[in-house]
This record gives sequence, structure tokens and C-alpha cells, in this order.
Amino acid sequence: MAKNGEEIEEVLITPLSKLLGEVGRSVAETQWTLDRNSIRTQLEIDNDEAMKEYDVQAPWYHIPEVDLELKMSLTVKFEEEKDSKNVIRGYKPVLNAAPLNASHNSLYNYDVRGSSCIKAKIVSIPASSKLRED
Repeated sequence: MAKNGEEIEEVLITPLSKLLGEVGRSVAETQWTLDRNSIRTQLEIDNDEAMKEYDVQAPWYHIPEVDLELKMSLTVKFEEEKDSKNVIRGYKPVLNAAPLNASHNSLYNYDVRGSSCIKAKIVSIPASSKLRED
């Protein structure tokens, strides 16, 4: 059983790639939900005789881009890289990030003046032409 501090550390500290991946997936899921809602609304309109008569179209919403600015504590951890025989062949650096919040600051007595600011932009682009061919 992990000590309380170790449990908190596991929740707060995560590889930066995982954190940004989750943000990206959340944006994609939100866009998917918006699209499904528009489709559902259009189907309801198409099945309503009064609304069909007026050529009503469902609104479509699009998330063109998302700007992120995260204040984080960054650390580098080295993970073992093993071959097929389970022999350690080297160490891969992994950039870990922890959000700056009251739990992290008090647990590690962290001075927020030493924080890092990570800026990222997620932008929608047209689908690849290969995906649209069929």
C-alpha cells in the first residue's frame, strides 16, 4: 500500500505527452459530441413536416482551435529501456509535468516562481485526401 504522499504524486505527476494527449482527446470528443448533436437535430427537423416545409437546417458548431497555457512544474525522469531478453539497454528521458495547485505546492513546498509555462495550440485541419477517397 502506498503512502498518502505517493498516491497524491501518482495522480498529480504525469508524462507531459500523456497530459497533452488527454487534452487533444477531450477536444476531439467534444467536437464529436457537437457533430452528433447537429446530425440528431437535422434528423428531427427532417422528420417534422412543419419544419421541413421551411427548409430549416440544423446549426453546426466547430472548434477551430484551442489555445492552452499551463503553469506546471516540470521534471525529467529516466525510464529503463529493455531488450527482448529483458536486459536494460539504456535509459529514456521522460518529461513529467505536475499542475501547480494547492495540493502540489503544499506537498512539495514548491515555490511557484520556479514554474514553467507550457503553451500549446490545437488546430483543426482538413482530413487527408487519402481518407476522403473511396
